[in-house]
Amino acid sequence: SCTGKSTLANWLQKIFPNSTILHQDDYFKKREQLPIDPMTNLANGECPEAIDFESFIGSLYELHTSFGLAKTFKPKKNHHIHHDIESNELDNLAKELNYKVQNVLSEKQKELNFVLVDGFLLYINSDVVKELDIKLFLEADYDILKKRREYIYGRKILGRRWVDPPNYFDKMVWPNYYKINRHIIDRPELEEDNNNNVNVNVNNNENMLKDLIILESNSLSRLSRNIEFVVKTILNTIQ
Repeated sequence: SCTGKSTLANWLQKIFPNSTILHQDDYFKKREQLPIDPMTNLANGECPEAIDFESFIGSLYELHTSFGLAKTFKPKKNHHIHHDIESNELDNLAKELNYKVQNVLSEKQKELNFVLVDGFLLYINSDVVKELDIKLFLEADYDILKKRREYIYGRKILGRRWVDPPNYFDKMVWPNYYKINRHIIDRPELEEDNNNNVNVNVNNNENMLKDLIILESNSLSRLSRNIEFVVKTILNTIQ
């Protein structure tokens, strides 16, 4: 939560034509269907049981296999509220990378669609993992994530009903994050590339995460580097 997944996805959508974003947040179950955490007696929206995985996987599969759908796809519930970062540097970078992408796509002489999947529970379900051609995991420090979470979800925002209860980050968000992603966080094998991005080798889901790329996202300066790296990775995959 609050590592910058939606921010990265939104900038990539500006760069890649024929692209759409599938937000896992649009597949949260209704509040009354959320499991109750026995320790805090709070509704737990940070665990796998809070997501309608059947519907989410269905939409993901449909987007992956239907060529024209990406152009017309709309978020399921459209309750995903995101305030974009305003930056002339990022605007210029997006324009420069879009030009590069357009050149590569014109050389391919065929139309491609891009589905950007934004979610905090992508790597615990093999049916989700197998639909992803490129797998990214954003990581930030505890103090930074707590500060971001309290700023974004600790106050009322127009159009969103949810406000974190007191100490929700420490009692719910962080413990669930570590529990769910322990196979990634406590990774035994790391290989760093020249950009200090980490390729992870995880013996999980029949080693389906062996090509998982971890990106550090503690600061705005890292965002521009991450955008460039991901665009390069996507173009290399296309070529």
